[in-house]
Amino acid sequence: MEQKNKYWKGIEQLNNTPEYVQTKRNEFSEGLPLDEVISEKDFELSSNRRDFLKFFGFSVSAVALAACNNAPIKNAIPYVVKPEQITPGIPNYYASTCSACSSGCSVLVKTREGRPIKIEGNEESPLFQGGVCAQGHASILSLYDVERFKNAYVGGTESNWETLDKEVKAGLAKAQNIRIVSGTVNSPSIKKAVADFAVKYPSAKHVVYEPVSYSALIEANKQAFGKAVTPGFRFDKAKAIVGFNADFLGTWISPVEYTKQYSKNRRLTKENPTMSRHIQFESLLTITGSSADVRVPVKPSEEGAILISLYNKIASMAGAPALSNAQNIEKAGNIIATAAKELWDNKGASLVICGTNNIDHQLIVAAINSLLGNVGSTVDLDNYSYQKAGND
Repeated sequence: MEQKNKYWKGIEQLNNTPEYVQTKRNEFSEGLPLDEVISEKDFELSSNRRDFLKFFGFSVSAVALAACNNAPIKNAIPYVVKPEQITPGIPNYYASTCSACSSGCSVLVKTREGRPIKIEGNEESPLFQGGVCAQGHASILSLYDVERFKNAYVGGTESNWETLDKEVKAGLAKAQNIRIVSGTVNSPSIKKAVADFAVKYPSAKHVVYEPVSYSALIEANKQAFGKAVTPGFRFDKAKAIVGFNADFLGTWISPVEYTKQYSKNRRLTKENPTMSRHIQFESLLTITGSSADVRVPVKPSEEGAILISLYNKIASMAGAPALSNAQNIEKAGNIIATAAKELWDNKGASLVICGTNNIDHQLIVAAINSLLGNVGSTVDLDNYSYQKAGND
């Protein structure tokens, strides 16, 4: 509803006395009378040249006066004894590990006079080979976030570290069951600190939680192969790849590492005259699906039936018993048959992956890779990944 009420700051403004008008003009409270200079018709000048220059000079002077404030003095203090590693104006680089997610990419941090200003991938990393995702690049901004806590807080109230340490120690001394909740920890130093903490407080347990769970993948490998691990997937060794809702080029497990591997078999060179074949079944459009040779949109409710159908076609070639499938997938029938043939033609050099957190689906995928002889080549359970350790 439109508000038509008009409000005044005082009696002077209501009466609009000449004194009030003059005071406003002296304080630059009124807008510039541009309507006296420029007409509404075709934006042509309605005043002479002298008046135009007068108004223009007034506006420039007003802007200049507004900037005439006392700026703080900043002194540049030279080194009395300059550190050997630091030369003013020359950046230093430090090798580190990105902690923006649990992938743990190897990075180089560019610093100037001790301040980190840029994150880049480490070219000497055998896994990530100089790559780092957008999240890693942007993580440098968190160091300069104005919303970061500058002090310790106790119960939502600003405090100091001495008080916080006392309250934490007192609480730990009284506690019977202590839980440390964190994401996947890759740092040996942090793992050692957690282990030392558990020695001092025997009731303490470390709970690893991932917001996007990969627990079904870990549990399926435990049931199928006896190892509760996230396998090391080798896309660089795969000639045929079939993915089910696994955006391994965008967000799944270790996208930077997988992108480097995947790209090796997607470029035609004299040394590599053939390309890998990639078929992607997915419910949402992803970077991986956009890069696939064949992308098949499927409903999440259809994924299990498609996996069973793919398993049965490969099992018939391998002479293994089939699984019962109550759901008939007609629209993807030909593509499933094509995928099964290409996987079978590249036994030991193929790969089937699934990004759904469903143990039954992951068990079928494990069975398919086992029939194809991929375990030990493209599915490495010995050199497994430490990147996703959360367990539901």
